[in-house]
Amino acid sequence: MPSIKFALGLKPAKAIEWLQAKGVTAESYRNLTASEIAKVYTIARITDLDMLNDIKQSMIKAADSGQAFTDWRKDILQHLQNKGWLHPNGHNGQDIIDPKTGEVFGTPRRLDTIYRTNMQSAYSTGQYQGYMDNIDHRPYWMYDAVADHRTRPAHAAMDGLVYRYDDPFWTTFYPPNGYNCRCTVVALAERDIERSGRIVGKSTPENFVETHKIYNKKGDSYPTMAYKAPDGSLHTTDRGFEYNAGRMNYRPDLDRYDRGLAHQFAKAEMGGPEFKTTFKRLEKEFYEVKGRLKTDGKLSNTQLYKIEDTLTNERHFAAGVIAKGVQDKAALEKSTVWLSDDTIIKQINSRAKEVFPAELYEHLPDIYNAPDTVVINRKDGKYYFGKKIGGVWYLAVTKYLHKKKELFLESFRRTNQNQLESLAEKFESVE
Repeated sequence: MPSIKFALGLKPAKAIEWLQAKGVTAESYRNLTASEIAKVYTIARITDLDMLNDIKQSMIKAADSGQAFTDWRKDILQHLQNKGWLHPNGHNGQDIIDPKTGEVFGTPRRLDTIYRTNMQSAYSTGQYQGYMDNIDHRPYWMYDAVADHRTRPAHAAMDGLVYRYDDPFWTTFYPPNGYNCRCTVVALAERDIERSGRIVGKSTPENFVETHKIYNKKGDSYPTMAYKAPDGSLHTTDRGFEYNAGRMNYRPDLDRYDRGLAHQFAKAEMGGPEFKTTFKRLEKEFYEVKGRLKTDGKLSNTQLYKIEDTLTNERHFAAGVIAKGVQDKAALEKSTVWLSDDTIIKQINSRAKEVFPAELYEHLPDIYNAPDTVVINRKDGKYYFGKKIGGVWYLAVTKYLHKKKELFLESFRRTNQNQLESLAEKFESVE
């Protein structure tokens, strides 16, 4: 288990941010989608919301101060005892109970799994974001399992695999990949590949496949991605770990880079496998959750908010970089436009019967980089970017958040020249 006090003794800000952002819920996750499970702050069978929240806050404090597990365990057990959440007649008076039902959940040894799994996720988040900031120098990542008698076969099978940072493999398998997972990732430069003779792999439909994994004694299963080894065996993560925790909250500061390079980054982002995988997963999960609500057509705002709350994981993609001339005329302090998973879900809901695949989002960087028309609604802080591509007009509605000084894509859709002219007459047109 890596120390949470890494990076020359500095507080692991990204790790703490991840812990703070992780949702807390008391809902059973038997039938939840992968994104919903990822959102859940999972503490097996401890179902009281106050207890979950107290444990979460104590872990944030532990990460912030670099507190060791033994000290954290001692403090949280004392806290649980003070709150009446330890069974008085349990093993050494320390069986955890549900204060609402009196149900006994077992000894606090489970706290070891809770602590180590979540701290490892937080550590990996900080590591991932550090690696992403250095992809120009170390663009290749190697999966590193501990490879001892405790290593799970699925993790051992991936030990030593090397993929580029943007390969879809990392969307699913960036560790941790299960409870108490000790795996990590090593970033490599081109010279490291040459010296070691390692082969850089590439995920294909033959070795990165969708499968169904059984998760209970009844034989219920759920769809997930699997690594298919050369011997034909399939390897998956534990349920609830088939996502990249490090991707949450990650946003490189593209405004610091050459605009041409930033534009190319956005094109790679929108056309890349990670965005497409995320989009298609959210689309599939949206309809799964919608089916549970037994609702046809567009959802009400209340229903939509409920789905957004369970599926969003604070993932952001670079949708494009606004042309400098337009940025200057619009007096915008930032040029990078972000697309959140929350917006993706809204877009899916608004297109119940319209075919608008993930591939169309590849147009966004070009729309922002060289728009045919730009209209500004300064009162609402909205910017309308229009461009004709392949004989079809597209409109990217963008919102500027003044307090945060950030630009977010609000909606992306097909349009026509009449609608664009109507916007220009109603608001301010940028020449």
